Amino acid sequence: MSTPINTLGPRRVIPLNANSLTSEEINAAKAVLDSGFLTMGRKVTEFESVFANYIGAKHAIMVNSGSSANLIAAFALADGFLKTGSGKRRIQPGDEVIVPALTWSTTVWPFVQAGAVPVFVDCDPATLQVPPEAIENAITDKTRAIVVVHVLGGAVNIPAIRAIAEKHGLWLFEDTCESLGVTWNGQQVGTFGDMGSYSFYFAHHITTIEGGMVVTQDDDLADLLRAQRSHGWVRHMSAGAHHAAETPEIDPRFLFVTTGFNVRPTEINAAIGLVQLSKLDQFNDRRRAVGLRHDQMLHRLIQRGDLSVMSFDAQCAPAPFGYPVICRSREDRNALQSHLEAHGIETRPVICGNLARQPAMKHITHRISETLSGCDTVMDRGLYWGTHPLMTDEDVDYVVAQVEAFFK
Repeated sequence: MSTPINTLGPRRVIPLNANSLTSEEINAAKAVLDSGFLTMGRKVTEFESVFANYIGAKHAIMVNSGSSANLIAAFALADGFLKTGSGKRRIQPGDEVIVPALTWSTTVWPFVQAGAVPVFVDCDPATLQVPPEAIENAITDKTRAIVVVHVLGGAVNIPAIRAIAEKHGLWLFEDTCESLGVTWNGQQVGTFGDMGSYSFYFAHHITTIEGGMVVTQDDDLADLLRAQRSHGWVRHMSAGAHHAAETPEIDPRFLFVTTGFNVRPTEINAAIGLVQLSKLDQFNDRRRAVGLRHDQMLHRLIQRGDLSVMSFDAQCAPAPFGYPVICRSREDRNALQSHLEAHGIETRPVICGNLARQPAMKHITHRISETLSGCDTVMDRGLYWGTHPLMTDEDVDYVVAQVEAFFK
């Protein structure tokens, strides 16, 4: 399809995301610098408490990225220190973990690094989410955990998947890095499973520049995550004094009860996060308004079948991370992407597409459950552009005009 000449007025630049940091965040960061207390401390603890309260979780453990949140969650489920129950078993080398094929790489890599075999399941290309029946069909006697991803500001049918996990005695982990503030029937996603992760990367629903969080209702898991975050150290564990009493011959200041990493955040990240979190609801309200305006203005092209767009379950209150579309063919997708980029509209593929097709998987033991045709559709024919909260109605109008011009 040929690219039309732009007769739509001055060229605009529509980024995937815009800088939402204001003088409030800058002053909060400056106050930390002025204080001289920079490494993980009181601000991190405060942000964890406020975040846990907002989400509706008993515990929130802050780390330096969403990927690190996934990392410590995966290794917690494989840790010999893990307390098990309800039929759940620790992940050991060769055990299987069910994962979506439509995801970001660091949803899967930590479980591979912990020794598990990822079992890929398909998505519904209409919603981009994993259907519960795909997970049920992938379970074997080797399965130890289910990992779901709430994709691009939507949500999986998480109550149905939790029921499957409980039925089979499996751990349930929710990667919520793309869906902060999204609810299912009024409950925050990320709080249905044993653990949930969130990302505060610059392009996400709120930002701490870099940062992430793991939430859980489980006291023992929370303590293990705190140890995993800091070298396997007891320093930040609520049970630290108990462990010190059990090993009196070792200085409790340098006492290690398990393995771990150094994925701690800084006080600056937390100070920024506290300000950003207070704005999350208004950010997400605007994301929904931007998404709805796109839907309304692209209605004719959607009805004609030139594009299909992401749909949401009636019980999901979304917060669009971007505006994903699926074209009729790979050729149309490539041409539309080139057209939009040429007119200043930044685009991206829909996450990693079908992760099982990525070259890295040639070196990783894995299993594919049934077909991944939905993920192939998304990978071959999908793309998305921004729906960030600073996007104006005029920005949306410009994007829609360029999409319409392409399909003319």
